[in-house]
Amino acid sequence: MGESALQAIGYGPTVQLPSPVRSDYTFQGGMQASRELVGKDYRAIHEYMRALGWDYSEHPNSSKNDHYDGVHCEVLFDAALQQYVFKFTNHANAGALDSDRGRLLSDRQRNEMKSQTNHDWYHLNGNWNEWQRLEWKFRIPKGFQPTTKFCHLHQLKAQEGNNGAPLITISTRCDEDGGNKRVQVIHTGDTRTSGKGVIIDNLPLADFEDEWIQVETEMHYTHHGTFRIKLTRISDGKVLADQSFADVDLWRKGATSIRNKFGIYRSLGRKMQSASDRPDNGFKDESLQLADFKVYEAHTNPNPQPHD
Repeated sequence: MGESALQAIGYGPTVQLPSPVRSDYTFQGGMQASRELVGKDYRAIHEYMRALGWDYSEHPNSSKNDHYDGVHCEVLFDAALQQYVFKFTNHANAGALDSDRGRLLSDRQRNEMKSQTNHDWYHLNGNWNEWQRLEWKFRIPKGFQPTTKFCHLHQLKAQEGNNGAPLITISTRCDEDGGNKRVQVIHTGDTRTSGKGVIIDNLPLADFEDEWIQVETEMHYTHHGTFRIKLTRISDGKVLADQSFADVDLWRKGATSIRNKFGIYRSLGRKMQSASDRPDNGFKDESLQLADFKVYEAHTNPNPQPHD
C-alpha cells in the first residue's frame, strides 16, 4: 500500500493519533496455561498456543541436531497464583547443552514462545501507528545466573523488513565477575542513531527472584513512538519500575508488524568448539515461569501492510 493510500485511511506517517486513555483500549486476546497440558510434551503445548494466537516453535525440541529429547516447556500448578503456569527451561550441564534450534556449535540458546504472524492473528501484534498494551506475569528462580552479554526474557521483534535485533527487550545482565546481577530494559532503533540503548538499568535481580512480577507495557508503533513499562511485584504490591519514554523509534523499515516473544534467549559467552564443549562462565540450567498473557489495542490499524 502506498503512502497516499495509508494517509487516506488514517495511517500515514504524517497523521498524529491522540494518546489513548485506558478506556480506549479493546481486548484482543489472551492465554493462560491449562491443567490439560500437565505432563504433555512440546507438541501439545504448541497446538494449545496456536489455537489462541501464539506458538511454541523456537526451542531445542524443534531439531534433532539439538537437545531433542529434553523437556524445555511444561505446565505446572503454581501455589502462589493458584493457577497453572508455563515453565521454560534452558539446559547447560555436563549431560546436555541446548542450542539455537539445532544450530551446531552455536554461541547462544533459544527457548521462546511468540505471537503468530499470519493475518488471522494480526490483532495480537503491533501494526503501524497502533497503540498496544501487553500484560503478562513472569517469575525468575532464586540464583538465576545472567550473562555479561544478552539474556532476554521478553522481546518485541519486527516481522519482515529490518528484523535483526529486537526493538525492546527485558533482559538480565551481570558484570564480568558474575556479580551486579540486574534487570534491564533495552531499546534498539531502526538505525544506529535512533536507538536509545539501555533505558532502564540496575533493577536488582534480588528484587525479582522467586517472585511473580506483573508486567504492563504500552507501545505506540511509529518511528516517533511512545514506550511505557510498569513492573509490579505481586506478593507485596511493590512497583519495581514505572517509566515512560517519548520519541522512541518503535518501528523497523519494511516491517509488517511487531510480534511479542517470551522465554529465555541467552548468549553462551562464546561459540562452542565441539559437541562436548560447555560454557566456562558459570552458566547452568535456568528456568522462567510465565502466565496470564493479555493483549489490548487502541486506534487499531485494520489493514496491516509492510511500512517503512
